[in-house]
Amino acid sequence: MQNPYILVVEDERLVAENVASILAQAGYPKVWLADSPEVAIDYAQKYPVNLVICDIQLHGHHVGTSIVQKIKTMRQVAVIYLTAHSDQQTLDMALATEPVAYLLKPFTDRQLLVAVNMGLRSQVAAPGIEVFPRPSAREIEIIQCLAEGMSSSAIAHKLNISENTVNTHRRNLLKKYDLERTSEMVAIAIKQKWIKL
Repeated sequence: MQNPYILVVEDERLVAENVASILAQAGYPKVWLADSPEVAIDYAQKYPVNLVICDIQLHGHHVGTSIVQKIKTMRQVAVIYLTAHSDQQTLDMALATEPVAYLLKPFTDRQLLVAVNMGLRSQVAAPGIEVFPRPSAREIEIIQCLAEGMSSSAIAHKLNISENTVNTHRRNLLKKYDLERTSEMVAIAIKQKWIKL
């Protein structure tokens, strides 16, 4: 994955800057630092984040896992936790969000880079399989309806929009993801877990 977007969520400035420095030296230029849930979530909404490196405890509160859960509702991301805590409760909270790695502070440059490499590789399940930016809420509603076998006119009636609007969304989705058929769009949406059948 070339030039992935990496979000580092860490309230200890020295640790955050150290992580960013290690990543920059390893050839990862797109690293963003966030020291609060609000900044982290705002960044994840604006940019196609591929990897989140997150401290479990920010400003004395165990909010790292909830930040990750919110970001994962927006897009598919790999997660690495950084923490000074290894108790079972903290570990269980972290494991519930399916991280690719859990690093205890202090960690070495090598440990971090191995975890980052694993995380980025997990974003590409197989050769030719891409990670796609998440569609808008309206687009997801339309894809869900298409997956249920609904026609454009039925979707328009259900969502209280014009059939022309539905068809415009369908065309835009195919163009956005460089696809030829709606069935391909539905397959991607299922694989990316944007919709449920």
